[in-house]
Amino acid sequence: MSYKEISAKKRAERDTHLISEWLIPEDKLPKENDVLEFPVKSGYLSASEIEITESDAPTIFENIKSHKWSSYDVTKAFCHRSQIAHQLTNCLSEIFYAEGLQQAKALDEYYATTGKLKGRFHGVPISLKDNINVIGQASSIGYVDWCFKPEGGFTTDSAIAELLRKEGAVFYCKTNVPVAMMMPESTNHVYGTTTNPLNRLLSAGGSSGGAAAHAALKGSIIDIGSDIGGSIRIPASFNSLYALRPTSGRYPTYGTRSGLPGLESVNSVNGPLCTSLASMEWYLSNLVDADPSTVDPKVCYSPWKKVTLPEKLTFAILKDDGHVKPTPPIQRGIDMVQKLVEEAGHEVIEWDPSEHVALAQTITKFFLADGGKHVLEVTEATGEPLFPSMAMYGSAPSMSVSELWDLHAERSGNCKKLLQRWMDTQLRTKDGKVIDAILLPASPHPGCPHGKFGGWVGYTSVFNATDYSVGVMPVSRCDKAVDLAEKDYVPRNAIDKEIYESYDPEVSHGGSVSIQVACRKNEDEKVVELIKRLSKLVKYSG
Repeated sequence: MSYKEISAKKRAERDTHLISEWLIPEDKLPKENDVLEFPVKSGYLSASEIEITESDAPTIFENIKSHKWSSYDVTKAFCHRSQIAHQLTNCLSEIFYAEGLQQAKALDEYYATTGKLKGRFHGVPISLKDNINVIGQASSIGYVDWCFKPEGGFTTDSAIAELLRKEGAVFYCKTNVPVAMMMPESTNHVYGTTTNPLNRLLSAGGSSGGAAAHAALKGSIIDIGSDIGGSIRIPASFNSLYALRPTSGRYPTYGTRSGLPGLESVNSVNGPLCTSLASMEWYLSNLVDADPSTVDPKVCYSPWKKVTLPEKLTFAILKDDGHVKPTPPIQRGIDMVQKLVEEAGHEVIEWDPSEHVALAQTITKFFLADGGKHVLEVTEATGEPLFPSMAMYGSAPSMSVSELWDLHAERSGNCKKLLQRWMDTQLRTKDGKVIDAILLPASPHPGCPHGKFGGWVGYTSVFNATDYSVGVMPVSRCDKAVDLAEKDYVPRNAIDKEIYESYDPEVSHGGSVSIQVACRKNEDEKVVELIKRLSKLVKYSG
């Protein structure tokens, strides 16, 4: 079969798992680009389904524990909303609602029989990114050749799924990704493109774009993504979500499928994308407390810690990395946050991004170190063509071992320089304190038009190089009346020019404006606490 025929077969197979009585007729689907409120206002969800799916994770867990809700009813509500989310944005790759409902029913029976909860996640439905292997399901990660491999699906769970299953979580779907998870937009030849529910003219981002669109529409209360260059943070920033890229070695990644298997020069991490900050913290704390070191040999057990912030905080702010200038809505968002922070009595100094571009470019070199061998082996097996933004995988030279080691040394040197720059902020702050965090954009875009990302992930990938704890939070929405294009701007380079020219206030209207909150290594809890404090100032309501 041709790659198109294999893809069509896989899509048809996926769609057989949709619940027929929940399908919305094509003529009843909304024509508007902003579909965030459609699930609640359309009348397709019952009042109880809305109540459940609008609740945060701690509330859902407590209501299951108190017998107010059954796991079955909770899972059914999220399956229904998940299917609506998929019809609106094409966000799912694997659908197994029937298995999820069966799992939830078994958990209810266990609770009724034993009087005990299965674990920390008992009965809570969680959506998984496509690269997380689940027993009986495929993990194509956007490759045509992997649509039906292994035959019958995987026979073991990835470590994160194994631990969550042990703790009572319910799995019911997996979310769409780009080919090999190596593009910042979620599109592939198998499932097509995932759109952004805030504005379907815009990309949902990548590589966790399916997870982000699904989470934004509350198809799940917790969507798990992965991040190796910004793959959690970019989609979260495009879809007005809270998210965390944790430091590596704390959350399990073993056994997940990779587009670049064996790449250890930069560590991929798993993390949550949520509409609720409370849900994000609940997931993060409970998962590390469940001791992921029991399922992943690279994890060091590190229980969730209580962090108390000082009354007065000190931030460094980065508005422009000097390579690619953020578009007007992102500029407005970072200016707005700075003003609110300063008005609240906190100190803000400027951040010098001298090492950022070099570190971001180093990450890209790591991705291409094998000369594109792993990507080409899989794509050429079926003849599926590379997308334009992956063209470099077809032309990059492979590195020698000595060249790779030299690049490792260069990266380490630049990480040390950045760390020293961070520590030297105490010489510039009024009270002589080192900064608490850097506030900066997650992307130049408020969500880019499809196919127009422009290839610059430097605002996020710098922290994959340093392995810092970094969160994302929403601060505003793009407003065409305010966020006007800069007519006289002279681009600095080809990428900057492409991003500048792709911004159209009319097309981007309603897109998400978000920021990153970056702390140093192993400061996941501090990031969460800082986002709590900043969220009280921003008061984002969508």
